[in-house]
Amino acid sequence: MEIQIDGSGLRKIAAADQRVTLTRSVTGAVDVLKANAASLIVAWQAFVPMQENTINWGNQYFCFATSTTLVMNAVITMNSQSNAPMQAGFVYQFAQGQFAMQQPPQDENRYIVTNATQNSLAFGLAQSVTVNGQPPMLAPLCVVPVGYNQSAYFTPSATIGIFLSNAAAAGTLLPPPRDACLVSAPKGGGSEPVIGFDDQTNAFYQKS
Repeated sequence: MEIQIDGSGLRKIAAADQRVTLTRSVTGAVDVLKANAASLIVAWQAFVPMQENTINWGNQYFCFATSTTLVMNAVITMNSQSNAPMQAGFVYQFAQGQFAMQQPPQDENRYIVTNATQNSLAFGLAQSVTVNGQPPMLAPLCVVPVGYNQSAYFTPSATIGIFLSNAAAAGTLLPPPRDACLVSAPKGGGSEPVIGFDDQTNAFYQKS
């Protein structure tokens, strides 16, 4: 995916001390109950832009556990994460501080995490992303609190949200934006779609 911003737009973004922020839509449920749609979202990436910005990502997901308190502007620390990419349909049980894949598979369309500890934790998916040729960064996509002996079910979509925010870093918890540019991005990122920035409205839009 490419994001293009002209000089005037870059000056406005810098003056406001804002960052280009990306989110990825993930449907989450805990023991089949849908997560609250009005809850905070996770900044998958937040970066200082250039005129031409290229973003690429992989097609694999890791699960993580965090003890971060889920409040606005908190930055998620992934205290534990799976050692290898998840396989859809298998349950990843969290116990003794680590994840273990359980047999047999249960649901081929979702990524599943079970909390087998009595600690107060939250769980989510993370995905690797590369911005402007920098080394790939594994960053949180979503997060939900999961109680003891409960399971979280995650279904990622191809919808990417692009907007400006004051997020300090990837993994920052934010309220849902009003003016996000929502695009359906191809697997792996690639060079399309191409996103532009309107410096009159401070909003992104899809060019192609």
